[in-house]
Amino acid sequence: MSNAQLARWYAPLWRQPWQGALLVAAILLAVAILQASHLVAANTSELGVWVAPVLMWGVCCGFINGLGFHPRTLVVRLLLCPWLAWPVILWGLWLTRSYYFS
Repeated sequence: MSNAQLARWYAPLWRQPWQGALLVAAILLAVAILQASHLVAANTSELGVWVAPVLMWGVCCGFINGLGFHPRTLVVRLLLCPWLAWPVILWGLWLTRSYYFS
């Protein structure tokens, strides 16, 4: 996969409504993780140790793509893929839903 192909694949999510929605979702998840970390911590929930780092990666991708940063290199574009960040952030919001709806 070349850089140009990847740019065409990302193009729908690099528009302002999707960027804003991704930023808001990332902020909501970051607040839930920071304020109620017991919901995703391995020793206080039934979730595994890998869940918190994956959710934090999703928050980072959400902030980076939501603020409009467009990586240039292929490796960084794959690492910060908004198509992968969306499901992770939505899953994280579902996991921390008790923080907002208790």
